[in-house]
Amino acid sequence: MGGNPIQFDYSVLLSVMFPMLFYLFFFIFTIYLMVSALRFFKHKERADNEILEKLDMLIKIQTQQSENKS
Repeated sequence: MGGNPIQFDYSVLLSVMFPMLFYLFFFIFTIYLMVSALRFFKHKERADNEILEKLDMLIKIQTQQSENKS
């Protein structure tokens, strides 16, 4: 009698672990995308507000200049 007659089959372990790891990575990737989207929209809102403020200032300056010419 030589050697160990008991052998472990890793294919069963891989067939169980692969779907679990796939869903775990998918879940983490989904969370990453959501956080990235939230950060993007927060930055976009801030930039849009700055643009609106600058446009308001330009409109005020233009109306003041047109009133002064009249």
